[in-house]
Amino acid sequence: MSAHPAPPTVPGREPQESGPAVGRRLRPPRRLPRGVRIVLGILVSVVLYVLGIFVSAMAVTANAWAFTDGELNDIGIVAVLLLFLAWITVFVRRRWPWVPFIIGALLTAGWGDALLLLIALFHLVIRAPKRQAVIASTVGVALVVFSTVRMRLAAPEHNPFGLFFLPDPTQVTDAEAMVPADESLLAMTIVTVTAALIGLGVSLGVGVLLRRTKRMRAVESIAERETLRSESLSAELARQSEREMLARELHDTLSHRLSVISLHSGALEVGAGTDPEVASTASALRQEARASVEDLRHLVGGVRDGRLHDPNPQQESTAPPNQASMRSIPALIASVQSTGLVVRPSVMLQDVDACPAGLDRAIYRIVQEALTNAMKHAPTTPVTVELTFSAADGARISVRNPVSAPPRPTQSPWAPPAEIQAQWGPPVDGPSPESPAHLASTGSGAGLIGIRERVDLFGGETSIGVRDGDFCVDVTFPPLSTAADDSTSGPPLQQ
Repeated sequence: MSAHPAPPTVPGREPQESGPAVGRRLRPPRRLPRGVRIVLGILVSVVLYVLGIFVSAMAVTANAWAFTDGELNDIGIVAVLLLFLAWITVFVRRRWPWVPFIIGALLTAGWGDALLLLIALFHLVIRAPKRQAVIASTVGVALVVFSTVRMRLAAPEHNPFGLFFLPDPTQVTDAEAMVPADESLLAMTIVTVTAALIGLGVSLGVGVLLRRTKRMRAVESIAERETLRSESLSAELARQSEREMLARELHDTLSHRLSVISLHSGALEVGAGTDPEVASTASALRQEARASVEDLRHLVGGVRDGRLHDPNPQQESTAPPNQASMRSIPALIASVQSTGLVVRPSVMLQDVDACPAGLDRAIYRIVQEALTNAMKHAPTTPVTVELTFSAADGARISVRNPVSAPPRPTQSPWAPPAEIQAQWGPPVDGPSPESPAHLASTGSGAGLIGIRERVDLFGGETSIGVRDGDFCVDVTFPPLSTAADDSTSGPPLQQ
């Protein structure tokens, strides 16, 4: 197994962004920590509460029913106390904006105090559904206009802004106060109308602007998610096309050759009836070819589905039950022994049913690759295979074989005598037997890389190398996340 190359760029499409780039695009805007936002919200609410009490108290002073002989009477005291309770609703203006809106509407209709109404209207315009925002805006505008007109038509001493324009502040609470000058009346009218317009402008204008900004951000976020989803689907389609092309090439290239090998080995087995050794070898070759065809079918299916490297596949494996499983390791060892290689196995298996399909297949492939390396590089030395697996202890694989020296080339029976070779040199043409080193020269190290990749995929540990004169492949997998029930686990399978 070799490292996976980067996927080729599909013609006519820009290269897809990598994971970090997509992560940067998906990262939401930076926000203040939650604790800081809570503290700031409380501070703003406290400021609004204090300011609201001041404004509402100023509005109370413009009402003659709250005073007797220039002093605050019992009704006025009760009104001020109710103001302290009413303005507590400003603390829930974000979560329940209708509560301060209703209280503010009562204050506005009672004596023209519209500040709490305007604050609640601002949050309703931003956060409430469109229909509720329209209803609140209509009611709020009507109440503010009514309150403004009423204050304009009322006596000057009943206007809350009279505190800033009457020559004697006591005139505000005196029913027999003198009529102020025309300039003061005009100024009071301008200030009253301007305050109403500014309040409505901030509550409605800024509220609508923030609502549209919030909606635009939501639309942009949805559009960005759909764009990323479209790009992801396009990349997946491109990968699926590449997988299907690779699956077709694998099937068309290898399936035919393996079928031909199986057919010829079957014919050789039938034709070699007088030679049991040849018939046995041909039978083993035919079985291996048939098993290779089954493995190829599973490989092609995995490439098409993209589930070859999934450690926890959602679907059942498409491989037959006797292939690529720990239960098939004894048969694998027997097939290797039939080639003449001496194998000393020790296999202890428990809780095989609890093992995930991906890990089960990985253990089989690791043992298979280790035996293949032994056949290629040390065909004349014995191989020791040790495998233990249980849900509580995990898996441990150890495959060892003595390191053999490169065999000397043998003398061909058709080679000329030594004296002729000394005079004329070795022959150039002619048949020569293949040495066992021929298979060793075909290795590229990709199998050992594949072992490490399979182990890393499941969080295991790998140790491959020469120790004490033996070439060792040691693999350890951690215990399973959920151990098999002792009542359902059968006796260990031994080899």
